[in-house]
Amino acid sequence: MPGTMHSNDSMVRRTALLALVAALSACGGGSSSSDPPVEPSGQVINSTLRSESNGFTYAIQVFLPQSYATGTTMLPVIYATEGDAPYGAGGPGGTAVSRFESFKQVMQRRGTQAILVGIGGTSQRGTDFLLPGARRYLNFISNELAPAIERQYRADPKRRALSGLSHGGYFVVAALVLEGTAGALSFSHYLSTESSFGAHADPAAYRAFEKQLDGKALPATLFLAGARSSNGSVVVTPLYTQMAAQTNPGLTLLKAEYETTHVGADVPAFEDALTRFFP
Repeated sequence: MPGTMHSNDSMVRRTALLALVAALSACGGGSSSSDPPVEPSGQVINSTLRSESNGFTYAIQVFLPQSYATGTTMLPVIYATEGDAPYGAGGPGGTAVSRFESFKQVMQRRGTQAILVGIGGTSQRGTDFLLPGARRYLNFISNELAPAIERQYRADPKRRALSGLSHGGYFVVAALVLEGTAGALSFSHYLSTESSFGAHADPAAYRAFEKQLDGKALPATLFLAGARSSNGSVVVTPLYTQMAAQTNPGLTLLKAEYETTHVGADVPAFEDALTRFFP
């Protein structure tokens, strides 16, 4: 069925399992060796979703904080592109972990009360993150994935964040441009880290593309983060300077720079975003 997420488990079964474990613990009992493992600091649900916009099937990972099973409040959702991209050394024996796993570990450590959605398909980054394919990919996230998440989980449709690194960081800005010029934003927070200039000829052409937003009302937050010795100085800061001089009612524009490598800026920027927007 189009737009249906195919999950490894249902929410009803998960909730019942958590309740059973709690009851057995109170009675001095425990779960049997046949019970599926439950993460002590939250839960990850793996699924797939085929896009009607571009025909690609994406692996989707959803992290729910520990409080989700017993809570009732609607939670903000962070949509992380390239969730399956391997980087960092946080795995066993120093092995590389994915972008989704790295972000999840930060959220677990901080106790962040938000839902993290990792979108796979890193192999598609050259198509999905750059125009014209970015239009179809944005339509998939905004009009297919986000509604599916909000049907299945207690996800707040008014608090959606979109996160991307490098070409993904460009995609985040492009999403704001595409939606801002159309007059309807799908996200409350746009988190762009170490943005490239995409398929444009150079950073100046990228800024000319963004200039379409001048004068547009943008009721959202754009957080531009960069590494000072990488794209931060040549792409991110000039873009921020241009946007800061524009008139965009409702826009909260923020910038941060880090003394890191290109990829190394991603986790510090994510943690900074959590501190600012989802404490």
